[in-house]
Amino acid sequence: MDDNKYMFDPENLKFEGQDQSFKKRFFRMFFGLLMSGILIAFILLLVSSYVIVSPSTRKKIRENEKLKQELRVLTKRFLQTEKVLEDIKKRDENIYKVIMETDPYTNEDVDDEDNLTKKLSNVHDVDDMEIAGLINHQLDSLFNYIAKDEKAFNNFAKVVETKEKMLASIPSIQPVKNDDLEVIVYGFGKRIDPFYRTPAFHSGMDYSVTEGTKVYATADGKIQYAGNKRGEGKMITINHGYGFITKYSHLSKVLVARGKKVKRGDVIGLSGNTGKSMSPHLHYEVLLNDEAVNPVNFYFADLDANQYNTMIKRSSRGGLSLD
Repeated sequence: MDDNKYMFDPENLKFEGQDQSFKKRFFRMFFGLLMSGILIAFILLLVSSYVIVSPSTRKKIRENEKLKQELRVLTKRFLQTEKVLEDIKKRDENIYKVIMETDPYTNEDVDDEDNLTKKLSNVHDVDDMEIAGLINHQLDSLFNYIAKDEKAFNNFAKVVETKEKMLASIPSIQPVKNDDLEVIVYGFGKRIDPFYRTPAFHSGMDYSVTEGTKVYATADGKIQYAGNKRGEGKMITINHGYGFITKYSHLSKVLVARGKKVKRGDVIGLSGNTGKSMSPHLHYEVLLNDEAVNPVNFYFADLDANQYNTMIKRSSRGGLSLD
């Protein structure tokens, strides 16, 4: 192949060959290599920016991987906490149903809880930003759940308070000290009237105690009556609410006034022998919705099982009453 170059000579009107010097050929080759090198360098730089990772980038990648690992651990703990909360929820429902005698509170605001839990359990398959969004959504749901439960807890506390007041208003101790059960008692039911010697219904229990023995309120309540009544002598009645009223008769001294609030165990009077009475004693009655009931059924806070059985046997004996 001919490497010569030709140029047109206008004077001779013909093409004449031109010899290229070595110098020109060298510069021509050098310039071509230089441009090729620049092009290759540019391409390598462009590729390296996407392929080759700088130390600062490596550090950020490591930090990001560490954060992702911590996120997985937190997600696992989050899911475990949900299981614990589910167990607490079941126990809470039992408390409402069995103890509080009411339907349990239900929170209906966490609509997609199962879907979120399912996604979080597969955290390796979820994008980082999506995980953050899911956890934020779940936290919002839990905070909302807590706010709703706080309201439910306040209602629950009111129910507990009502139950507590009711329990405090139920006559549940003996009206005189009788821990060792040495006091002779005359029970509730059919007895012989000591004055007329005829069968009669005895509407309470008689405690044969010496005059001046302390008499205690058997439950919280308000003094309904304090004074003298024919046949009853000096007497006190306490309205405990919830349909309960207790009566204490034949006292020697009344230590409370009408309208006074008393607590279970407060001393309200002293036993005596006033009114229609054969000997010093305390006549004690429990009325529920204006109907006399056997007081022995309400000593559950005062006696253990064996003592209770003994009290039932002693109080169920027939014979005379003391009033």
